[in-house]
Amino acid sequence: MRVPIILTLGVVSVLIGQSLAQQSILNGQNVNALLADSGFIRKQINCVLSKGPCDITGNQLKLAIPEVVGRNCRSCTKQQAASARKVINFIRTRYPTEWSQIQARYGRG
Repeated sequence: MRVPIILTLGVVSVLIGQSLAQQSILNGQNVNALLADSGFIRKQINCVLSKGPCDITGNQLKLAIPEVVGRNCRSCTKQQAASARKVINFIRTRYPTEWSQIQARYGRG
């Protein structure tokens, strides 16, 4: 009885993971619209710096940032890498203090 339950949980976890990955900000869908929403950006920055609550996007970013910042997006698709560069350039330019904190916390300095 335990094996089917564990197997079911594993399949559900994979499906949820795939669904979340498809919705990620790094998949490029509506990146420009999201970057134009200063309230949304501030909420995500506060989340990744543990200064505020996280929504689904914030939690996804917290998982993605070590790969993007620390490993230079080596495991990213071309679309994800392009979106990551766009987001990084935006944050670096408009939120330089927070960008320094993100680098210090998640990767290269």
